[in-house]
Amino acid sequence: MDRVRELLRRDPAWCTYALGDLYPPHAQHAEWRVGGESLVLLHREYSLPILFASGDGEAAARLMAGVEDREVSLQLQEPALAELRRRYVVREKAMWRMVLRREPPAPSIAVARLGAGDAGAIERLYADGAEVGESPDFFFPAMVGSGVFYGVWEGDALVAVAGTHMVVREERAAAIGNVYTHRGSRGRGLAGAVTSAVARELVGGGIETVVLNVVQQNAAAVRVYERLGFVRHCAYAEGSAVRR
Repeated sequence: MDRVRELLRRDPAWCTYALGDLYPPHAQHAEWRVGGESLVLLHREYSLPILFASGDGEAAARLMAGVEDREVSLQLQEPALAELRRRYVVREKAMWRMVLRREPPAPSIAVARLGAGDAGAIERLYADGAEVGESPDFFFPAMVGSGVFYGVWEGDALVAVAGTHMVVREERAAAIGNVYTHRGSRGRGLAGAVTSAVARELVGGGIETVVLNVVQQNAAAVRVYERLGFVRHCAYAEGSAVRR
């Protein structure tokens, strides 16, 4: 694993999730393929294997030629993505990986640190977006206790939340995600406030690489994250692929 870690550390902003797969409980689900200065990861913890590649694009594309799964979820940059398209029907979204370059400003709205006991309230909030396909699609209640989550309450109802997909303290890296604001509470800066609170706690806790993902077409969200100190690190595609 030393060689794998060495390659991942060359671009920790792109490889944050993969760095997490070096450690329990995720490590047992990771299949690594290394060639030269590149690597490919198949992560088999969930219903679909997650396919990821890093390093020299052409070399990564060659490593991907050995992937034979019928269906995969993907996080890929070109030209590895082009290699996958040769053999798979790909459904993809154009994404930005953004990385924090300065400490965000303190939230101007009252936010609350959330704990494991708030997982149910978070799930009820996400249900608000289920019918329109806006709910975060990578949330598990266990993330709340092991990660960093902040929310905004109005009475007994949680109306905005942001948290972490993964915190890799061994590598001082973390990925922010699960950001959602109730459809009736938007336009008030709540998403920026809770995201800022999460990022500030991570930075204050010694995390050096803080990343998040955003759909390229979501210009409003990109502007919010840029005001918080995030910059666009790289373009990539997120989606799924079925073998032809």
